[in-house]
Amino acid sequence: MIAKARTRTTVTASALTGLILLALTACSGSGRSDPATGDPVPLPSPTTTKQAMSEKNLGYMWPLNVDHGTAECRDNDQAVFTVPDGTTYALNDRAREAGYADIDPVRASGDGGGKVSIGVLLSRTMKLCRPA
Repeated sequence: MIAKARTRTTVTASALTGLILLALTACSGSGRSDPATGDPVPLPSPTTTKQAMSEKNLGYMWPLNVDHGTAECRDNDQAVFTVPDGTTYALNDRAREAGYADIDPVRASGDGGGKVSIGVLLSRTMKLCRPA
């Protein structure tokens, strides 16, 4: 019972951290006005802790300079993204603390020159921490 409560607390804390990161990253980046995908294909509801994602799913909100990869929630609160070359990057502080490389090398630059926000990608990845 105590372990279940701790897990629930950890997931809640992770979700709050994700929302804070979403707010912070949303303010700091610039968007892209001409995405390769104008009409995104919705992602299905997650059923596991891992899900393939691509620019086709997020359209102009796709924050990376690779067009696809695999988002995953590891150890209940580590949001990571694996790019086609097999490199796994951290999307949140918990994943960085666990030793995953920062996502910045594959983050796209927006029209204003700043990095595109990873907020939407992080939010979708955190949903994998509690699959249906």
